[in-house]
Amino acid sequence: MARLEQKAPGRVQKIDPRYTSQTCDTCKHLARESRESQALFLCVACGHRANADVNAAKNVRDTAAGHAVAARGGSGLPEPANREPQRDLLPMG
Repeated sequence: MARLEQKAPGRVQKIDPRYTSQTCDTCKHLARESRESQALFLCVACGHRANADVNAAKNVRDTAAGHAVAARGGSGLPEPANREPQRDLLPMG
């Protein structure tokens, strides 16, 4: 986490992962029974079926999106912002 803060100061959002693996990414229904196994998620409310880790990751993503800040956003001041290199802009060869 410290390395992320160094690379993107003020842009790292901590997300509480509790219940993300038991919440349906499609209908947002929360039920322990929807987590059929370590690998399978099957929503008892709407029938949505997915890999359990993928379903949980989408819930984390959706929660983070609600707290999103502009990518590469600087402080708004006319000063350089540290950015990662963009591969499509690097010279080839």
